[in-house]
Amino acid sequence: MATVRVLSFNIAIGGEAVDIGQVVEAIVATNADIVGLQECEGNAVRIAALLGWAHVDERHQIVSRWPLVEPHDAGGRYVLVHVEPERVFAMANVHLPSDPYGPYALRDGMTDEDVTLLESEVRGSALAPWLEAWGSVIDAGVPLLVTGDFNAPSHRDWGAHATGHRRRPFAWPVSLAMEAHGFVDVYRTGAPERPGITWTYGFPHPRTAPDELCDRIDFVWSSPEVAVVTAALVGPAGGPDSIPDVTIDIDRWPSDHLAVAGTVELVPVAPPPFVGVLRHRVELGDTIAVRYAAPLGASADRIWLVPHGADTDSAHAVIAPREVEHCGVVRFGTGGIEPGVVDIVLTSHDAEIGRVAVHVVAPGALPQVVGERVDASVVVTWRDAPGRKFDWIGLYALGDPDVEHGIIAHAHTGASVVGRHVFADVPAGPLTVRLLHDDSFAIAAEHHLSG
Repeated sequence: MATVRVLSFNIAIGGEAVDIGQVVEAIVATNADIVGLQECEGNAVRIAALLGWAHVDERHQIVSRWPLVEPHDAGGRYVLVHVEPERVFAMANVHLPSDPYGPYALRDGMTDEDVTLLESEVRGSALAPWLEAWGSVIDAGVPLLVTGDFNAPSHRDWGAHATGHRRRPFAWPVSLAMEAHGFVDVYRTGAPERPGITWTYGFPHPRTAPDELCDRIDFVWSSPEVAVVTAALVGPAGGPDSIPDVTIDIDRWPSDHLAVAGTVELVPVAPPPFVGVLRHRVELGDTIAVRYAAPLGASADRIWLVPHGADTDSAHAVIAPREVEHCGVVRFGTGGIEPGVVDIVLTSHDAEIGRVAVHVVAPGALPQVVGERVDASVVVTWRDAPGRKFDWIGLYALGDPDVEHGIIAHAHTGASVVGRHVFADVPAGPLTVRLLHDDSFAIAAEHHLSG
């Protein structure tokens, strides 16, 4: 049995609006073991370093006391957390789309039916592929924790027991979908009598708009076999509904969201065989760090560095799992490899168990983005991107400097270093295509596209 202290924390525009040190102070105050961050803006590595933690996954915006790796078959939807060398649980971290926001739509007169449709189309469709991936984790018997800013309330928070705008019952589709897939709402389980409002407490706290609606939209969820011990809100006391809620009070709060802390007990399990890399973008000359769980017949297991899509006959290098390690780490050098994509492959008795791609880029390589009009569509390709989950592409009127409000269309890169996206039905006219960093408005690359 392992006791895990987990935190979900939207740190607001990179955590720097007040002081990134306050983000770290808040995490330390909770005694968290692992944190799902949102709105990192590329600061996950910095936050882990300030915490003195060795483990961070930028693609998933997770920082941890324990080693992390995304296994080859996770599809970008979760990581494995090694609480012991050969025992793991899984964790996912999400940030669902924020606009249009359902409670605002209800406030402004949209019917219940239309708001339900809005939620299903905007946030439900974004959540669906995650739920599919998480189902496979639960079916495999691996305990799973999910953190995130879901940008939607829970159906359990609305009704006659609530206050203000939440007194009307409403069947919020996202929380219903999570429960339908067996997930347990850690805060509502650990603090059933507390409203648990997380957004917004105003920024700077406690300033809010006169007609602001405050709800619980930040969550920790667990798979059904995980036992909830305690749950708490972390933030400044004194906001709406907060006096009985905030149990870990932090002055000079750095975000417009409260953080959600949960203490759970779970039984870590031996992972199924997998291979994963600690970084999917590696500069030529650096090493490729590989974490693996090899089948038990270790003497016949091998880990290979091969050209992308090739079989092991074309390998650049091969390493056997170290000594008696069933789970471990090996490193491949990139000397002699041209920039491009390579694969790390795990085999047992010459049968392939799994493979994962790594993008080897030239030293100092800068991200690039290119757009092309094809009929009424704009085809955007990018390369040498940072490869974080919330890197994104934006279309703008030619040269429009308003990076936040001038967006014509946008799409996330899906944590890809090299990729392609088609924007359909884009109005005619010259455009600027931008690749932007990790949940931010910082431009990594841009390309101007004539009419």
